[in-house]
Amino acid sequence: MTRLMRPGIILVLGGNGRLGRALRHQWREARNVLWQARAPGADLVWSPGQPWPGPAQVSAIVALWGVVPGAGDLTENAALALAAQDLGAALGADRVLHCSSAAVYVPDPAPRPEDAANPSNPYGTAKLAMEQALHEWCTDHADGPAACALRIGNVAGADSVFASIARGGPVTMDRFADGHGPRRSYLDHATLGRVVQALLACPRADLPEVVNVANAGVIDMADLVRAADRRLIWRDAGHQGHTVALDLSRLRRIVDPGPTDPATLLADAALFAGSAA
Repeated sequence: MTRLMRPGIILVLGGNGRLGRALRHQWREARNVLWQARAPGADLVWSPGQPWPGPAQVSAIVALWGVVPGAGDLTENAALALAAQDLGAALGADRVLHCSSAAVYVPDPAPRPEDAANPSNPYGTAKLAMEQALHEWCTDHADGPAACALRIGNVAGADSVFASIARGGPVTMDRFADGHGPRRSYLDHATLGRVVQALLACPRADLPEVVNVANAGVIDMADLVRAADRRLIWRDAGHQGHTVALDLSRLRRIVDPGPTDPATLLADAALFAGSAA
């Protein structure tokens, strides 16, 4: 692939983060993408509030930047999202894609549709506040770029089980009353690239304001440990299973995410481990 299926320049904010590195690998041959970061290692080194050093016009923005738990003030997620919208308006972008999170949902065995947001932790609360701020921005700026918040599931390499596997040795995991470990909707890197490309290419009228993003189905974290050939040590959790599954009906109207498997997720995680932070 030498060019993404969209005319004009696509600007990616947060190109040095984990999602940025994953997307860079998938889009490594694309020639119409500019990568921004707040530190060296990207096409553009820039932070909000500084003079813009890039092109005067872009086609779309993919805002991967954000604050994750333990790395700063989570309320800054809303401010960064609004900064991306303002930049998109200044550069004539048609749309801005934003990274939200499956953390806006409480665990539940049933797949969570987009209207079921009910966060139970500070990160999920901050991401939902970000989505609400984007809705208000778009209401006040009807002529500006459309905003689409991607409620992303567990990305390969980016959750605690991969860190435990990478350390080597046995991995201790909660086993719930249903006999399983924690189960999640996961997202491999190739699907991340396909989904973002599809959301960039779809007609603006079809672009959802919020959309769940993951591969189909759920994966037991214990299966990741087994696939990595690590010894699994169970710890009795004593209550019902801990599942966060995403309803992908809205996403499938635009692109079929397809399934993934533990081996693919582990291979993607190895790419993370071999990349600079």
